[in-house]
Amino acid sequence: MFDGIGSIGDVNAVRSPNAIQYGMGATAKLEGYVTDEDLESALVVTDEGVLEAGAADPVFDALEAAGVEVTTYDGVQPEPKLHLAEAAADELTRADADVVVGVGGGSSMDTAKLASALAVHDVPVRELLGMGNVPGPGLPTVLVPTTAGTGSEVTHIGVFADGEDDGNKKVVYSEHLYADLALVDPELTRSLPPQVAAATGMDALSHAVEAYTSTLRTPYTDALARRAIELIGENFREAVHQGEHNDEARYGMSLAAMLAGQAFVNSGLGAVHALTYPLGTECGLGHGLANGVLLPHVIRYNVPAEPDRFADIATLLGVPERADESTLERARRSVDAVCDLNDDVGIPNRIRDVEGGDVDRSQFDAFAEIALEHSRHNVDRNPRRMTKDDIVDVFETAY
Repeated sequence: MFDGIGSIGDVNAVRSPNAIQYGMGATAKLEGYVTDEDLESALVVTDEGVLEAGAADPVFDALEAAGVEVTTYDGVQPEPKLHLAEAAADELTRADADVVVGVGGGSSMDTAKLASALAVHDVPVRELLGMGNVPGPGLPTVLVPTTAGTGSEVTHIGVFADGEDDGNKKVVYSEHLYADLALVDPELTRSLPPQVAAATGMDALSHAVEAYTSTLRTPYTDALARRAIELIGENFREAVHQGEHNDEARYGMSLAAMLAGQAFVNSGLGAVHALTYPLGTECGLGHGLANGVLLPHVIRYNVPAEPDRFADIATLLGVPERADESTLERARRSVDAVCDLNDDVGIPNRIRDVEGGDVDRSQFDAFAEIALEHSRHNVDRNPRRMTKDDIVDVFETAY
């Protein structure tokens, strides 16, 4: 039975891309899409690492098989700045391309989304920031992840660092940023280095856990989040350590990341994503890595507010049952389950153990203010109320 925050009788809209193709070799479906839509030229938006690893080769093969003229923009960088989206839009215009294909992690896909809108609408990029400020559809957009983590292929969100505002992250939310086609092909994750597979996998787990416990959750997001958590528990370790040799594990992780993306875009996130904000902007920690480090500590804080939900999470992650175990005791074991995952995939469970993190405890008060200023919506959707002092305490516990 549904035990969510809202009523079982509530009517909830479902946000989703126009179409999703999923499975081994799904990238080949791109040929049929561009042919059916009578598209003649494409801009592939990606980064140099994806190109060098050959992860984008199936995308180029499908476009070339369809006789499409292809131009490439490979200037995307981690934690992309707004000017990169503008540069990609300029390249889109110069190439006179009629479809944009984002290939890579969340940075490449987000850049492709925003470039698609900028190429059509003569609006300064900063006027598009925030909720619902994209004036209309952009060019046809296809999103192809090469990692199993962000879920950006199925969201209407773009996250960018603003170089004119001390690198603070800015977010664009718009129904017009949804992909016309999301192509999720686990074969493209075959070349992922273990450390990238680990960080992106913890990003996916954070999305699923926070969607399942969000104050805006629904029966729909519950179903997606539960299955995503279960798939991660079953496949994460193998996908990191066996990589190209374990298609089944990579399949499960790609599916989990997509389901978690669909879940959180319809439910919102929580305090993990709020507290990782300053770790990224102030200390340069990668998003997935920061999520992994903070997730068990935020869960520990949240357990008293949602013991049934966190007990479920322990079960979904494969924690064996104990005789005479209370719900609260089992809920607390979800913390141990996430810590064990971190240990097994090489992610620290303490901020101080992050290599190159350079985080000082004296910064925590400022970090809490930054989290509340720039990510208040995520704090508000957290299952347990959080004050500034509470945030500082979580940072202290995580240190």
